[in-house]
Amino acid sequence: MGTSSQTGGSKTIPGMLRESHDFVLACILNSALILGVVVFEWSLLEIAVIYLIEIAIINLLFFSVALFTPQSVDDLGGDSWGEEPTSIQPIGLIPPVYRRNINYVLRKAVIPAFILTVIMTPFLSGSDLDSGLPLSVGLTIAGIVFFQLSRVWRYFIVNRSYQDKSPADAMAFAFAPVFELFLMLVFVVVPVSFVIIGTGTDLDSRAVWLLYLVPMGAIRAWIGSLDPQTDDFSVK
Repeated sequence: MGTSSQTGGSKTIPGMLRESHDFVLACILNSALILGVVVFEWSLLEIAVIYLIEIAIINLLFFSVALFTPQSVDDLGGDSWGEEPTSIQPIGLIPPVYRRNINYVLRKAVIPAFILTVIMTPFLSGSDLDSGLPLSVGLTIAGIVFFQLSRVWRYFIVNRSYQDKSPADAMAFAFAPVFELFLMLVFVVVPVSFVIIGTGTDLDSRAVWLLYLVPMGAIRAWIGSLDPQTDDFSVK
């Protein structure tokens, strides 16, 4: 019996990680970032732009999906959530949009928009991007778009599963990378920068940048292994 329990337990955790598309692809993306630093000599600005654009893409896609979800948000007060939703059908080729979802999405979008603006402004104000981003960065961003579209398809579009979802379900996907960014800032950027500055290490060294990217990759892999629908990413 002890052997059976151990086998079942060992199957649960690694099996869950192997079966998670998000976990695998998060590892691939972070490996691409490390490859970009080593092979393509990306700058810190380009790495930051990729991270922040990824968050912006995720928020844009899942905020949009939230507009089409007809179910009510659990435990959210207000008359609009206690009655049948009023739909708008701007284009016949897409599902109807719900009025109550529009206000809900706009309120929730303020937080990530503010965070992205605050973090991105210092990078852009002191840097010159007139020459554009390298092709390798553009391809990475294209890969991010494709990956996130596949997530939208898998979780919300296949079999019209959005019909059984609420806006909060889509928001959980949008807020997961914001939580991920918070963990990176608190547990990677701040402590690693403290150690590097305290030891007088050259911040321009690409080897030093890997001290940021490797633990960031661990956080990304962990967040990628979680299911935003069941692992405490609920948004009310």
